[in-house]
Amino acid sequence: MAPTVESSESNVKRGNDGISLTKYKYKPGKHSYFKYWWSYKDRSPEKFTIIFVEVEHKHKYVAKKEWTKKYGRYKGHGKTDLQAIRGKPGKYTIRIVSYDDHDYVYGESEPFWVREKDYDY
Repeated sequence: MAPTVESSESNVKRGNDGISLTKYKYKPGKHSYFKYWWSYKDRSPEKFTIIFVEVEHKHKYVAKKEWTKKYGRYKGHGKTDLQAIRGKPGKYTIRIVSYDDHDYVYGESEPFWVREKDYDY
C-alpha cells in the first residue's frame, strides 16, 4: 500500500475575504481519494472550486464545486475522487480557487504523485 500524504498547512495565505486550506490528505492506491479541510471568515465568498493542477504543465482540472459555509463554525471539509484526472498520471497539487476565476487561488497543497494504479476502483 502506498503512503498517505497529509499536511496541515497551505502555502497561500489570504486576508479577511478568503478561504484557507487548513489541512489535506491524499490516500493513493485502490479507491484513491483526496480529503481537504478549510476555514473561512464572515466576508468569504459563498462558493469556491476545488481543482487539480498538473505541476509540470500547469493544466487545471475541476474536481468539485463547494459551498463555503455549509457546515458553519467557520470551517468545513470535503472529499473528492480522481475522476477529473482519470488517465492522466503525474505530479499534482490541489487548489481552492474562486468559483468564477480559477486563477484566484485561496489555498494550495504540496505536490503529490498520482500513478496509473491509483485509478483502480
